[in-house]
Amino acid sequence: HTDTMIVHNPESNMGNAAGCPPTMAQVHHGILTGLGTDGYTHDMIESYKVANILHKHNLCDCNAAWAEVPQMLFYNNAAMANRYFKAPLGVLKPGAAGDVIVMNYDPQTELNENNLNGHILFGMTGHDCRTTICSGKVLMKDWEVLCCDEKKIMAEARKSSAKLWKSING
Repeated sequence: HTDTMIVHNPESNMGNAAGCPPTMAQVHHGILTGLGTDGYTHDMIESYKVANILHKHNLCDCNAAWAEVPQMLFYNNAAMANRYFKAPLGVLKPGAAGDVIVMNYDPQTELNENNLNGHILFGMTGHDCRTTICSGKVLMKDWEVLCCDEKKIMAEARKSSAKLWKSING
């Protein structure tokens, strides 16, 4: 009744020993629940995999999470973001943000709309992302970052992180 949204960050929760939240029940009760990383990792496919097996394990049910986790990642995340951004997200149509990734994936078995989730779970990793398009602009093509000086940014990030670690750890 409060229109609350929740983002489930399975690796972060596990790493902090926070336990497994009742995410499947939240989804079943119609609470808009998304899937995230909380910065624990940058790989949403890994979060997808971990959420899938975490809830199977927690509920002692091998059939748990098959529908809910893809719903959280592919539909609910877009529904949440669409509350805050002007251009529609999560769809490819005129006027939408036009965000697309191209995966380097050559399946050994047939790939279609009925088994895509299984291919993502058991065949892909975030490292398979070869091209990234955001708002219709190619940011990375064939693993080459085109939108910025990646080496310079990484050097600055390492320098900043060293300062941060020193300030945290003395």
